[in-house]
Amino acid sequence: MDFLKFLKAVALAAAVVLPQSALASSDGPVLPKQDWKFVGIFGQFDQAALKRGARVAVEVCMACHSIKYIKFDALKKLGFTEAEVIALAEAQSRNKKDAMLSPMDATSAKDSFGVVPPDLSLMTKARKGYEDYLYAILNGYASDADRALVQKVMEDGSLSEQELLEVSSALGLNAHNPERVKEVLVRIQANENFNKYFPGNFFAMPQPLSDGSVTYPDGVENSLKQMSHDVTTFLAWAAEPTLMERKALGVKVMLYLMVLTVMFYAVKRRVWAKIHH
Repeated sequence: MDFLKFLKAVALAAAVVLPQSALASSDGPVLPKQDWKFVGIFGQFDQAALKRGARVAVEVCMACHSIKYIKFDALKKLGFTEAEVIALAEAQSRNKKDAMLSPMDATSAKDSFGVVPPDLSLMTKARKGYEDYLYAILNGYASDADRALVQKVMEDGSLSEQELLEVSSALGLNAHNPERVKEVLVRIQANENFNKYFPGNFFAMPQPLSDGSVTYPDGVENSLKQMSHDVTTFLAWAAEPTLMERKALGVKVMLYLMVLTVMFYAVKRRVWAKIHH
């Protein structure tokens, strides 16, 4: 009877919790899942992507954001030469021994954006969705096509059911909440920073990346998606710069424990064999 009561309690909890979860998931679009080569026990960072991502971080992100737990000198681990590290640091009015701090101070940032841009050192660990979330944010701003669609459907000040469905699908909005959709469209028309993956859809940061924002010396296509993937890879490394070393140590420990287990089993068999006879 106690077990049956337990099952009923679990079923009741599921009936309460699951609809809330489903509602939460319908509030915004699903994050686009990416293939991160460094994920998993045997995953490894792509050194070329790390190097490109570091360049994007320094040339674009650090205009406003800091990466305070990493020093410029640490970029040599990613394949940058001494001269390249010095050049990257000097571009931010720093030297190679300095932490990767933005030249924009907190007061200027607050005057410009209304808030102080967060430090990016642990950003890939700080949000639900991790690397996928950061990649989605960088690619979630309203495109020119999205803005043209908004302008088109708002021409007469009202939304037909078909227009509501069309614009909601394009912007990742809930078509069952037309008042919210209209509010978003008005704010997009006012040139506010809309992002389909950001909770609440609007925030202070304008779109930081666009096709061709950073020149890649290795000749890789510098598209928005490629740069987003590269800088996210770099920020994942910045959050855990010793990740590869820890993985390697973990594999060695597991192999050691496996060998030790086999040895202990062999000893056990030898000891107990005498007792059995």
